Amino acid sequence: MSVDLNGIEQAEDELEDWLVDQAESGVPEVVLMGLLRDYADDIEHLGYVPRMWGHSDQ
Repeated sequence: MSVDLNGIEQAEDELEDWLVDQAESGVPEVVLMGLLRDYADDIEHLGYVPRMWGHSDQ
């Protein structure tokens, strides 16, 4: 499996931009950290990134 390093860097940049936008809009950092942890836990539990997120995936 080849890894698209440019795609990973782009995704990282987009995530950073989104996090900054949310923080600048007043979303507390603790809320953002909780959100990221919840998604990371879901991905770890499932073993993959769902292509669609929903209640049935959890």
